[in-house]
Amino acid sequence: MAQAATQPALTLNSFAEIIALAAEKRDITTRMSLERDVRLVRCEDGRLELALEKSAKSTLINDLSRKLGEWTGKRWMVIVSAEQGAAPVKVQNEQREADLKRGVRADPLVAAVLEKFPGAEIVSVNQPNAPDAPEGTPPDNSEND
Repeated sequence: MAQAATQPALTLNSFAEIIALAAEKRDITTRMSLERDVRLVRCEDGRLELALEKSAKSTLINDLSRKLGEWTGKRWMVIVSAEQGAAPVKVQNEQREADLKRGVRADPLVAAVLEKFPGAEIVSVNQPNAPDAPEGTPPDNSEND
């Protein structure tokens, strides 16, 4: 019998890559937990250090370690840190969107349109040719809650 070829281990070097992998694996629960329930402290291939939000499930750390191991073909250490960590990705995305809307609202042409149409609001801002988001903060492609 021929032995099945083993797949090379997948390398993940950023938190954004981990979130993207969860989305690629169609594991929406894990993706949402990574975006809402954790604050990134450190990320390197095979090691993820997080601070937990109160909303995090008690099994999240073990689930992440197991899933990352299955998905990448190597052992992952997922650690709860005593450090504060960065704001959750969802909060960072919301802040970035609010900053964009504030900037657009300050444009004289947009301000004139908003003044001309009371009750009008800026729903979203699209930036063609925008630079990529900072490390660890993938764009929020989910629907509004």
